[in-house]
Amino acid sequence: MNSFAQERLLLSLLGRSPVADIERQSIDPDGFVALCRRHRVASLVYREIANGGRSWPPGIVEPLRETTRKTLVDNVLLLKALRDVAAALGEEGIGFVLLKGASLLGFLYQEIQLRPMVDLDLLIRGKDWPKVAETLGQRGYRLPSPDRERFYQESWYHQLVESPGTPSCYLEFHWNLESVERSRIDPDELIRDAVSFEIEGEQFLRLCDDHMLLHLSIHLAHHFQAPSLHWVEDLRRLLARGSLDWDRVGKTARQWGVENCLAYSLGYLEQVYPSTLPPPARRFVLSGIRSWILRAFRTSDPTLPHRPLDGSPLRHAVSMALLDRWSDVGRYVVSHSATRLSRLAGRGDGDGPS
Repeated sequence: MNSFAQERLLLSLLGRSPVADIERQSIDPDGFVALCRRHRVASLVYREIANGGRSWPPGIVEPLRETTRKTLVDNVLLLKALRDVAAALGEEGIGFVLLKGASLLGFLYQEIQLRPMVDLDLLIRGKDWPKVAETLGQRGYRLPSPDRERFYQESWYHQLVESPGTPSCYLEFHWNLESVERSRIDPDELIRDAVSFEIEGEQFLRLCDDHMLLHLSIHLAHHFQAPSLHWVEDLRRLLARGSLDWDRVGKTARQWGVENCLAYSLGYLEQVYPSTLPPPARRFVLSGIRSWILRAFRTSDPTLPHRPLDGSPLRHAVSMALLDRWSDVGRYVVSHSATRLSRLAGRGDGDGPS
């Protein structure tokens, strides 16, 4: 059996070039389903299988159908939580902008079961967090402990809240898209330029297309340790359906200091789906030394830009290589080292993000 036959079949079902029938017949159903689930594209693959007219083994069809049903139920629960929190914050005049998965429903994914979500991500103004916490705390939402709130305030750019009831849902309230030591993103600009969109008949705000492209690229680059195709699919759909001003994208990426994140993510997209990038997007490439660092982790797996780096101490080198300026690397290391030393000295609980 070819070592990456399952990966090629997966990409074929997502729109890459078809594979030969002999490769289809050699697929291990359990392994293929596990691959679809790991990349969180099981619902997309199931839709293609269900509509494709070919006969597939029950060992593939049934598990993918069940995963699709579970995704639908999970997303329905998350959308109910979204409506509830929107009503609570609306009563207090607190606005927010949806990020990541929820902001793609109704825009890039017309069927809500096609894009799995694990939580809700909302962008708020940093000054609004105390009011958000007070408002939700009064309504039974579970807020972070004081120590944990301080840890996230010092080290990250969001706070985690759990909705009341059973089953509960997690909501992440962001005041930025990443740590201020790593970039120079202007959250006020994100909120000012947000646009209205609809999810199942209800209006919300999402990032404008240019900012969404940068955010999705930053997010995918941040998850370089365990790359996943569902984030690549988000980018592919945005490039196909969004209205992008590439000059503005480039200028904003330079201002924010995220050109390498953009280059990494667009490069991943082009590797998985060749000829996907429009000509203006091809100018975003990693520098020679950064490309050299990533080549050290090369893999023949067509679904990955490099081998997964979870647990590897070398992941820190890749993380720093994705920053635009080496001065930002120094600033980030110094800032987080100081924070870690302070926590070890007893100021915080020492827990990392969950």
